[in-house]
Amino acid sequence: MHITQIEVSDLNTAKGEARGFVSFHCDQGNVQMHCSIPKEGLKNPRLALISEALRQLARMPEYRTGRRTFSFDTSIRDADPMLA
Repeated sequence: MHITQIEVSDLNTAKGEARGFVSFHCDQGNVQMHCSIPKEGLKNPRLALISEALRQLARMPEYRTGRRTFSFDTSIRDADPMLA
């Protein structure tokens, strides 16, 4: 899966947690994940949710076993070096 765009929507930081939807737009369609993480100590909830969504994606069987991989478009890596 080659990710060309990442969007975070419905970001909510109430009640001690950050939650929202992270959408990965890719060459094979779109993948949307609902993420929720503790808010304590978060400096950037948006990046933290993206990180959590990537963690969840990597745990899916097809990625965990190496049958499939994901990569990022250079425009994403250039915009946010933490995703490289």
